[in-house]
Amino acid sequence: MPSYSADPRTLASIDGLDSWPERQLIDLRELQLPDRRCLVVSPVPLSDICLDAVLELLPAAQTRWLRGRLQCIALHDRSAQSLTEKLLARPQLLADLQRQLPPGSRLSAYAIGPAEERLAQHLQLCVDGTPHHLSHWGSKAGSAALFQEIGIPHPRTTALCRTLGELAEALEQLMLEHPGITGVVIKLNRMAGGRGNAPLPLDLGGWRQRSEGLRRAQLLRALEQLPMPLPHWREELQAEGAIAQEWIASRSPHSPSVQLWIDQQGSVALVSTHEQCLGGIHRQSFEGCRFPASHRYRSALIAAGLRVGEALAAKGCRGSVLIDWLATREGSAWTLWGMEINLRKGGTTHPFQLAATATGGQLNSETGELIGADGSGIVYEACDSWRLPKGKGLLPEQWLDAVIRRKLYFNRSRLSGCIPHRLGALSEHGLLGVTAIGRNRREASALMQQLQDVAASLQN
Repeated sequence: MPSYSADPRTLASIDGLDSWPERQLIDLRELQLPDRRCLVVSPVPLSDICLDAVLELLPAAQTRWLRGRLQCIALHDRSAQSLTEKLLARPQLLADLQRQLPPGSRLSAYAIGPAEERLAQHLQLCVDGTPHHLSHWGSKAGSAALFQEIGIPHPRTTALCRTLGELAEALEQLMLEHPGITGVVIKLNRMAGGRGNAPLPLDLGGWRQRSEGLRRAQLLRALEQLPMPLPHWREELQAEGAIAQEWIASRSPHSPSVQLWIDQQGSVALVSTHEQCLGGIHRQSFEGCRFPASHRYRSALIAAGLRVGEALAAKGCRGSVLIDWLATREGSAWTLWGMEINLRKGGTTHPFQLAATATGGQLNSETGELIGADGSGIVYEACDSWRLPKGKGLLPEQWLDAVIRRKLYFNRSRLSGCIPHRLGALSEHGLLGVTAIGRNRREASALMQQLQDVAASLQN
């Protein structure tokens, strides 16, 4: 159930949202076990080419054998509403599913919210994920509170606010208590993908020189002019709240992340580490990643990530955990700042699963390296929303044909090459996802560059 729950206006603002289910298709690797069946729900029909692009990655398994235990249900509904809510609004389909699904079936979702819990209860499904009543720990305010609780360095943060007046008051107190703060970011408490982050347009040095009354008025004006990417951000502020957070200044900041899995018994396991590539108007939006995170601080990153995971497990959190960090350097010393906890799948989830499945790789949990089936190290670069300026109208078959003819598609004997995803967003939106797998960083980067050359040739 690859459903993203948010305000319909937020959903409507996401290009290619109907293709998001393709990011979760790597869960079809479960079909390698002969006793498993998979049922995939999507808003629009998934094309055979999208399904086969994943199924053919599974080693030593014929696609026809896998297809026999795969069922795809398309709701034929492109409205701006979460996929789970769409399914819950179809009682006859729910009744059919209730008859089909055997006891012990599991619900695999992007995130667990109230709708997913209602669906699981209705269909008597086990849930892979954190219960919604614990979702606070995956919010901006909850993340800061947890980092504070366990002693992880993190930016100074205000309490959760729900009006511009409350934000102005909390901001004023924060900046007067900490005169060293030179910049501030406003973050909507439960918004994903950087859509709810914006820097405060205010010169704090000049602001501090003003009288108390002028300071508050100037803060309110700056907040009213906040360049938030989300058009309806004030309604989100009122509904879910927001925090103001210190901007950590650095000449060469890095944005690593840690992915964990917490099983139903509360055991925490490292899944992967990445360097995140951020973009957007404020360079706060996830656009892609490189695996693994830098060797210069990877060991410390893993240790800090596991500390956070253990604390979350003790509170009852389960399933996928993604932790975003900021790495800054003073001389030869690196500091890792805890930035955000996500109790869900994300943009780094499927590239790692794709690479591990395609290469038969196993993660070395001590070093954070992925070791391929032949014993060699595996690295990759991935882009989640690669926008091709003239890609609209280009069919997935045309893109795949060009990649295969240039011998760039993933080759299992070499354990290198490119794996496309989000093919369903190409023709309509000019968007594509891709994971470029290589034996070293240079090879993975060269593959991404060659893909860009392919894209340029197809657009001429």
